[in-house]
Amino acid sequence: MVASMSRGKKAYGQYERELSDAIGRLTQLREELKAAIDADAESYNAVMKAYKQAKTAADGDAVITAALRQATAVPLSVAERAREVAEIAKKLIPMTNPNMKSDLTTSVALARAAVEGAMANVEINLESLKDEAFVAEVRNKTGALRG
Repeated sequence: MVASMSRGKKAYGQYERELSDAIGRLTQLREELKAAIDADAESYNAVMKAYKQAKTAADGDAVITAALRQATAVPLSVAERAREVAEIAKKLIPMTNPNMKSDLTTSVALARAAVEGAMANVEINLESLKDEAFVAEVRNKTGALRG
């Protein structure tokens, strides 16, 4: 909203390209994050199904591991996208109407909260995984996201 309200205004003309790029990327991120809502629900259901199947399946551990890996990938993706939202919002501060700075500050705070919430989801799933290499790989990514 802030970028859209600044784009096309004479006072911010020198930032036209950056504002347009931010609007385009934020629109894409919004759609990806909306799709992640369904993906997260599906991955949760897959984990529940895997635990039930594991009781009778010969490859029960593999079924659970595959489901938990996917259930970890979804919130990790959410965290990566939310972090990008925060970064874009911070970059918009000097090139948009200063009277809207509180909107950008709020968006950064909400994006950071989304990162932390998604990371908590990742950690819960990692605790149940026995695949140490996968866990280490994901923890490296989460460390970079928090840093």
